[in-house]
Amino acid sequence: MVASSLMVGALASCAPSQSTDRFVTVTPVLIKVSEAAKRGDTITIQGRYLGGPTTGQVRLGADESGKGGYVFPGSAIQSWTDSEIVLTIPTDAPVGGSWLFVEVAGKQSTGLPYSVRQ
Repeated sequence: MVASSLMVGALASCAPSQSTDRFVTVTPVLIKVSEAAKRGDTITIQGRYLGGPTTGQVRLGADESGKGGYVFPGSAIQSWTDSEIVLTIPTDAPVGGSWLFVEVAGKQSTGLPYSVRQ
């Protein structure tokens, strides 16, 4: 009896514990963005793990490391799913070539080069 109790206790201690972490943090990945467009035009960003408009933001005009640049206002977002963001380039967005990033819950995506035309 004692041996079987010890065995049950040993097995229970080896069992996986249930984690209280219910969210997995992954790096958002940008796959494709529409061709260069001008202010007022609509662009589509495709990727993976893009979160949603309540947890993310789109940054344009950043350097290669994702620093600086222009953050699109919430009003520019037309739709946002975990794999696609559709937005309008605001009239005050920077013109010219730069990098585009998406940040989700503080995690920065991979970047893609993007250019806003005059």
